[in-house]
Amino acid sequence: MKFAQKLSCTIILLVAASFSVGGFLLVWGNFNDSLDEAEAQAERWHLMQCYAMESEVLTRMAQGTEITDENMRSYMESLPAYESESLATMNFIRLMTDESEVYSAFTSDTWADWFPLRGGDTAYELRQADDRCYLLLQNQVNTPVKTYYMQSVNDVTSVFDARDQQLWRLWQMEAVTLVLCAGAAVVLSNRLTKPLKTLSEASTRIAQGEYDVRTELDTGDEVGLVSRNFDAMAEAVQKNVDELALSVRQREDFMGAFSHELKTPMTAIIGYADTLRSMQVSPEQQRMAAGYIFSEAKRVESLSRKLLMLMGLSEQKAELEPVPLEQIFRAVYVALAPVSGRIKLCFQKSPGVVVLADKDLLTDLVYNLMHNALKAEPKDQRIYALWRQEKNRICVTVADKGRGIPADQLSRITEPFYMVDKSRARRQGGSGMGLALCSEIARLHGTTLTFESKEGKGTSVSFWLELQTSEGADGK
Repeated sequence: MKFAQKLSCTIILLVAASFSVGGFLLVWGNFNDSLDEAEAQAERWHLMQCYAMESEVLTRMAQGTEITDENMRSYMESLPAYESESLATMNFIRLMTDESEVYSAFTSDTWADWFPLRGGDTAYELRQADDRCYLLLQNQVNTPVKTYYMQSVNDVTSVFDARDQQLWRLWQMEAVTLVLCAGAAVVLSNRLTKPLKTLSEASTRIAQGEYDVRTELDTGDEVGLVSRNFDAMAEAVQKNVDELALSVRQREDFMGAFSHELKTPMTAIIGYADTLRSMQVSPEQQRMAAGYIFSEAKRVESLSRKLLMLMGLSEQKAELEPVPLEQIFRAVYVALAPVSGRIKLCFQKSPGVVVLADKDLLTDLVYNLMHNALKAEPKDQRIYALWRQEKNRICVTVADKGRGIPADQLSRITEPFYMVDKSRARRQGGSGMGLALCSEIARLHGTTLTFESKEGKGTSVSFWLELQTSEGADGK
């Protein structure tokens, strides 16, 4: 059974139980009130008859008239009976002179027990006969002549009929109410459980690999809160899956690129070494082969050095100390000037600017960024090293107006061995390790590299450094 059906049945059962119990108590309360009122009215009339009999006895005594059981019974039978359309109707009243008659009258087979005898000055009980209900009242009348027992029978069938009619109306009303409530419960249950169905379908689709599924329910209650938490969980799962897929792809690319970077120079080294070993070649060919072996070996050495440096940086902690930015720019200029050719190196003047950095690592960072800018072949034959200050930090930017980087590759350019244009990069002596090293150096300085690039318009790379303030210098 579905949850909506369980909820509908529960609502219907609760409504039925509440309506039945509440309606029954209401009808029973009304019935008891009506029966009490009928008993009260019948008892008042009964007592009036008793007073009338007492008065008659006293009158006869005053007149000297003979008082016998027969003439007293005749007198009582001549009294008018009590009639009422809504409550009790007195059928007859009789006078008994013997207590045994009273007992036999109340225990006669003519009457079937309905309610137990109630005690007091006036004893009364309810009896049933011929599908009708009667109220029997009896009390003792003491006169100067004799003690009599007065008994009256009152028809209270109308009270029970009214109760039965109310119960029948209650059952009819309950049946109609249950039908209406059942329909409303089904609609309401389906509406309330619809968000849960959406959550269930979304979780099933996510389990099948559709990690971009979202519920986006806004019910304004706990279900809406569960939906938001579910969507947040799905977002986290998708992010973790995407990161895992990216990590796997990066690892595969790293292994493929590393194998390729090693295979190319090693193939050349093995080929030329085999030529020198197995063939008789001229001195000029020997020099050429040895030159190829030397250059390719140097390439493998450079690659190994960069890999070791990258691995070392991942475990290293930089020791930051005050370093003049002007000194960093000067060291980079000296290192790059011999290989810059016609491209002009433009450094923004920075007198008095002192940053907290590792001098050697920061020099390598700026050097690698500007060396990459040289390979971008800037149209204006210039590359720039700029800086700007914000509060107690400066932003260092290396910019060029070269080829630029495609937008879909910007997120991967700091991966080891990743090259936007592999053929051109290898011709220029690149291995795809430069920006990976730069990213690690930036991390050691508590910052990250920010790239802005447009194809055909150029690239800028920025990172932030802490300034050495005058207070810090004094403290040191």
